[in-house]
Amino acid sequence: MAQRSAEDILNYLEKAEVASVGTSNMGKPRQRMMHFASDERFHIYLSSMKGDPKVIQWSNIPETAMLIHQGSSFMEMEECEIIGRAEVVRSNEERQRAVELLQHRSPIVGSFVEQDAVDRLEFIKIVPSVVKYRFVPEILQGEKPTVLDMADDSADGSDKQDLRSRAAVWKEALRPLSLTASLVPVLVGAAAAFGLAEMFSWTLFILTLFAALAVQAGTNMINDYLDAERDADNTGSLRPFTGGSRMIQLGLIQKQDMGFFGIVLTAAAAVAGIGLAVVSGPLLLLLIAYGLLAGFFYTGRQGRFSFINASPGIAEFLIATTYGVAMTAGTFYIQTGFFTAEIWLLSIPVAALVTNVLLINQFPDAESDSRTDKRTLVVRIGRRQAKNVVFGLFTVAVGAVVALPLVTDVPLTFYFVLLAVPFLIQAVRYIGKYYESSATDLIPGNAHTAIFHLMTGLLAAITLIMPSIGTFITLILFAAAGGFVLWVWRYIERQRKVMAGFKKAFST
Repeated sequence: MAQRSAEDILNYLEKAEVASVGTSNMGKPRQRMMHFASDERFHIYLSSMKGDPKVIQWSNIPETAMLIHQGSSFMEMEECEIIGRAEVVRSNEERQRAVELLQHRSPIVGSFVEQDAVDRLEFIKIVPSVVKYRFVPEILQGEKPTVLDMADDSADGSDKQDLRSRAAVWKEALRPLSLTASLVPVLVGAAAAFGLAEMFSWTLFILTLFAALAVQAGTNMINDYLDAERDADNTGSLRPFTGGSRMIQLGLIQKQDMGFFGIVLTAAAAVAGIGLAVVSGPLLLLLIAYGLLAGFFYTGRQGRFSFINASPGIAEFLIATTYGVAMTAGTFYIQTGFFTAEIWLLSIPVAALVTNVLLINQFPDAESDSRTDKRTLVVRIGRRQAKNVVFGLFTVAVGAVVALPLVTDVPLTFYFVLLAVPFLIQAVRYIGKYYESSATDLIPGNAHTAIFHLMTGLLAAITLIMPSIGTFITLILFAAAGGFVLWVWRYIERQRKVMAGFKKAFST
């Protein structure tokens, strides 16, 4: 039979419903069945949820092979093989084009269109280098397949795309969403030094912030390295709030590279910390040593010592005292050279809330953690009791905020911190309702807990310096914080509604 035309092959693709999509995972093949659509240039469009691990994997390793196979009997078997490179669709115009092509071919896209929630989807375009069509009976008779060579379409910009992809992967490995745990105590400690002790150095602040962010990012990477086998078993509750960065499990970063760069970042933080100790005083070295000890031994390989398996609550206590007390008081000490009662008391709400961020992120992982002998507090005492611990720590944090201006020299403006309470109310609402439910149901609880911690820290920092910065700058800072609060609130509510609609649409 004569070779097929491009139009014939496009008509064949139009009739097909799903394709087998093959990707590479650091040399290991991955295969998925996915709904797809094709345009007149054989660009193949696929869809996935934003933040889905396979989108990150695709962005970093774009080489893709697809196989579309049809035929109810041997004499009717046809297949089309497409080899090309994947890229995430960025422009609004092309996203709309992808929606138009996919909404009647993909049940997921169709459902999200009905919910007016297409912004929660990511669209992937496969730009082909080769398209091969085969009619199986003809191939068995020795006839050649139809081959369309499209190498020119897939070659443009691949080097830049690869560079951007690698940068994006390492950004994910840093877990930027989690870095607020070290941002908040540094801001509060520095603001206390500025507002209460009238001492502040931008140089020391920037170096402190670098050291804090570097040690947490390094600890994140080291924990990913140590937990690589455990996290591989965690397939039910993943990013963005649980399950580590998943970069090792997705094959995007080698385990050894993750551990190496984790050590590099931690070492850089230690060097910066030692420099700060030389300037500020030797007591800082004790806090640095404490933090490094907590970070390195927070978790570990199965069968090895780790604080998380040592005794109930000790790992969580270490996180509270490191990212709550030590970083807050340490930042103040770096700026002033001494400690005060106020700074220790100011660290209490920071410590309570960062512990809650850790605890609530343990809930979705509890089942897999139990299977892999990772004895977190939620695993040890159960979800119900852990929920009560979370609520108790919320109470401690709010109580400390209320008490501080009454018993210390913290200014009354500190009560503006209570503007963050709406996030607390939402966190309590979702945690109380969904603490025993799926990771998807608990996402708003995770998010509101993290944002309450962040906003409490931001507002605490602003209110501590309010008496010293004047009305105009204060209004600017509050406006910025208010805008951020509104954006995050709307984002979380939209995410909750989308996920609820998604679950309802596909529950049956």
